[in-house]
Amino acid sequence: MPPPRALNQTLPLRWVVAAIVVFIVAYTFLRLHFSKHGRPFEPYHDIGERVAARRLVERGYERVSVEIERPAEILPESRFSPATDDIGSALGGLPPELEGALAPKPALPDQITGVSAPREIATGATYALQFICAQPDYRTQVESVILVRKGTQVFLLPDFPRLSGQLLARSKETVILAHIPTQDFSPGEYTVTLCGRQSSKTWQFTIR
Repeated sequence: MPPPRALNQTLPLRWVVAAIVVFIVAYTFLRLHFSKHGRPFEPYHDIGERVAARRLVERGYERVSVEIERPAEILPESRFSPATDDIGSALGGLPPELEGALAPKPALPDQITGVSAPREIATGATYALQFICAQPDYRTQVESVILVRKGTQVFLLPDFPRLSGQLLARSKETVILAHIPTQDFSPGEYTVTLCGRQSSKTWQFTIR
């Protein structure tokens, strides 16, 4: 009499495939459902931002969030009435006092070629301005505008990181519409410096 055959303990292939599919679907659902929206946690980047924020505070600066848009075309100056007509030129690059306080440093645009901005606003109103940045090639695109303030001195630092891979920008010029909240600004006269790598722009505005 032949010995009894050992039971085959392996699952049929179709059940293995089915289990893998169920696991992938469940994992994807849970990750999408419970994951946080926005930029993922990047330890080195986040630590660098916290260190930079502390350095700014130690030097008497505060950082203010700026909302930006990219209009399809240049907006008329009447949108910024009463517009200032006293836009001056300034040296390019970061101000010396901010040079060692920002990490990572923003990739400033090559030049600031135009600015439209109000010369005065009411207390608590949003200060909206338009400016045009020029780059030497198509390899960068605006990501954000950093604003740091010390008293009545306001510095705007556009950040143009390089695009990844083979991506190219549509134009060497970028029109940016920036919205600056001024709820924490006291009434008075402020000096704005909009920084570019080769040249910057500067002007004054008043909060009534």
